[in-house]
Amino acid sequence: MKIDLSRVAIIARKEFADHLTDRTFLLVLALFGILTLFALERGLASYTNAMEWYVFLLERAARADHLSTSPFTSSPNLPSVLWIFLGVGEKFLLFGPLLAIAVGFDLISGERSTRSLRMLLSRPVYRDEVITGKAVGGAVVLVLASAVPFILALGAVLVAGLTVTPHDAAIVVLCWGATILYLLAYFGVAVAFSAFSEDGGRALAWAMAIFILFSAIVPVVAESSAVSAAGPIPAWPGDNPTPDEVQQYLEERNDRSATYDDVKNTILALSPNGNYETMIKMLGSLHSGGGDGGAVAEEPGLKDVLGRFWQNIVGLVAFPMIFLAVAYVRFMRIDLR
Repeated sequence: MKIDLSRVAIIARKEFADHLTDRTFLLVLALFGILTLFALERGLASYTNAMEWYVFLLERAARADHLSTSPFTSSPNLPSVLWIFLGVGEKFLLFGPLLAIAVGFDLISGERSTRSLRMLLSRPVYRDEVITGKAVGGAVVLVLASAVPFILALGAVLVAGLTVTPHDAAIVVLCWGATILYLLAYFGVAVAFSAFSEDGGRALAWAMAIFILFSAIVPVVAESSAVSAAGPIPAWPGDNPTPDEVQQYLEERNDRSATYDDVKNTILALSPNGNYETMIKMLGSLHSGGGDGGAVAEEPGLKDVLGRFWQNIVGLVAFPMIFLAVAYVRFMRIDLR
């Protein structure tokens, strides 16, 4: 049996239109837009303050150099406009899943409770076309919704007279792509529970439980497990330590730090929240501000950037794929009698 893409497109367009008129989705989107505006206001204020402090440090360094008493071993780093965009991305970490769940929790259960699903399947359309079209329509809605905050941020940056370099634009696009994968992860969760629940309320409750699990419980488990595995912090060797004792202390501290990071990152890699947060932090460290000595840092290529968090990308892609596959299998076996 071959899927008819034209029928899939028709169902996807209908699903897309339904979400754009759904009150729950519009309410969550409006609340998220308000939060985005607050984040932009704080981000622009923080960037302005950082730029003023940067100029102050440069002037102070210049006066000190003139007097040959410079207290600086290197020039301060230039603040990056990326901070504003990544601040918007950080808002998605906590509130983005609510938007994704609002799109997916009644994707199937809502149709079942209103008995419109039985009417839809009575027409010349196959079940796999229905579930594929509805999933595509919901995903397109999330792509559009996730773009709005970044577009608002771009408008705010341009109105403020700030410059966005091509490198900065590429990082923002990567941040948007990570955000889409993050939203699709919880969209897949919501669709899966929607397929197993007979009404939207149960699907919403289960999806929110998964959100709480990965946003609140998993980080605590990762932290406690990392501390337990790494052991206590090594104690300073005491007064007047020998060079060998200091070297041993530093090695033990580095080993503990490496163990702590490995255990914590391994557990967080199982969570879409952990993967998304890691990617946002890594992208934030790739700005093309000043390096040591005031030189502009070498901008890493796309291959180097993706190589830093390819594991996180795999995790974010695999998470929704698993849940959507479960939803697909369940939907194909639903008894609608």
